[in-house]
Amino acid sequence: MKKYILLVLSVLIFGQFAAKAQFSALINQNAYATQKMESYIEFMFLIDGKTTQYHPNEKGRYVSEIEIKVDIADKTNDSIVQRLHYILLSDEFEDTLRTNKAYFSDIKNVKVPCGDYYLYYTLIDIYQKDTINYIDFVSVQFDDTKVSMSKISLWRTMDKSGEHGFFSKYGYGVTPLFQQYAPQSVYALPFTVEIYNTEKIVGKGEKLIIKSSITPAEVYRTAKQENIVYKDVVSNSALLFMHQFNIFHLASGNYYLVVEVLDKDSVLLQQESVFFQRSNPSVKLDLKNYDDVVIEKTFVEEMTDLKQLQEDVASLYPIGSRQEQEFFLQRMKKVPLDQLQRYFYSFWMKRNPSDPEGAWNEYKEKLAYVQAHYGSTVIKGYRTDRGRVYLRYGAPTHITSEPFDPASYPYEIWHYYVIDKQTNVKFIFYNRDLISNNYELLHSDLIGETQDPAWQVKLVRRINPIYNPDITTPEEYWGGNARDQYRYNE
Repeated sequence: MKKYILLVLSVLIFGQFAAKAQFSALINQNAYATQKMESYIEFMFLIDGKTTQYHPNEKGRYVSEIEIKVDIADKTNDSIVQRLHYILLSDEFEDTLRTNKAYFSDIKNVKVPCGDYYLYYTLIDIYQKDTINYIDFVSVQFDDTKVSMSKISLWRTMDKSGEHGFFSKYGYGVTPLFQQYAPQSVYALPFTVEIYNTEKIVGKGEKLIIKSSITPAEVYRTAKQENIVYKDVVSNSALLFMHQFNIFHLASGNYYLVVEVLDKDSVLLQQESVFFQRSNPSVKLDLKNYDDVVIEKTFVEEMTDLKQLQEDVASLYPIGSRQEQEFFLQRMKKVPLDQLQRYFYSFWMKRNPSDPEGAWNEYKEKLAYVQAHYGSTVIKGYRTDRGRVYLRYGAPTHITSEPFDPASYPYEIWHYYVIDKQTNVKFIFYNRDLISNNYELLHSDLIGETQDPAWQVKLVRRINPIYNPDITTPEEYWGGNARDQYRYNE
């Protein structure tokens, strides 16, 4: 599941859409179960009242109306199993001026059996005749024979008084962390998760331990001690667990918030995780942390050409953390040779403590490969999108290459069976200049990578250069296979 999916990406919503007076909407979704293990999907809709059209009602006051349609389709055969369809009304106002109109919101629950579902969203501003379409995915999986959990909900704000926030949940006023993105202005990260069936599985009144942590997405890094919390709870048919992490000093990067349910003997019963991104440029890589790194009699001691070492460090960009990438781009060239040597050695020691030199040599082979296949005299292979993806995630399981599609730009679809915790991952790259070998990343369904709902339309701009951001799927065109190749390349 793409957890806590927003829709209509905010760059589009508040950029291109706003310029056209297009109304803007945010959507949050999650799967839950009742105490009787009856599953349902919860939808949260947030509409920006300053972007919608207002019309007088029967009382002569002005309201905005948004028609909301969600078709819930079984992933296996794309058949509709449930529908949500209703009109969401704004508050009433004395005038049609939109500059002072507030957001308006709603929560709806739709019962569905366990399964994997496509969600087909259509939101229509009835008076403005503007439409937003979006397709997403949700997994609803609750097993009544073992401990089960809802997906983790990340909140931007969670107010005890219940008076603040766009939604009311668990007696709190809450605002979701839309797009799973925590900017520098967010200092705390509240979250909630529901846990089911513990009473049935471990017995009534039994002690349980809930472990929650913030773990860097990079496989070689582990959670810091200050980002790990243990709490004791007592078994029940349904438990609500909530906590708030202080992320003021959390560096920029990709993370997972992980919640584990353990029995009294610390045996894992169930766990859930949710991906989020943090932007916190004020927390920078501190080279003083490497002052005690010893490089004598190591392979790095022989790396005395500062210019070459700077290039070697820069080549680490595809596999570095966000904090490290900022260092590579902005501060590295001011660092003296000895400090850069210590940093470089530490970088590889973290990834392979038993053989850091072997790890570097293995990476150099990959650098040579991406230079030969994706680089040129103008641009280094590791600086290209294909080179970066190859270096970060490894060789794809399968590549579909289409250099001569009559209607689209040349493109490649890279398919990975597994990347980290996600399966069936795809990247689509395209070549807009039709001359060079530099294919840009257009879209991927990997969490944390570039995602563009309108990638199909942009791919065929070669024959249809006029771009309408409201349209995410192009008309059928002769000889075009990208849509089917992307969807069915499994």
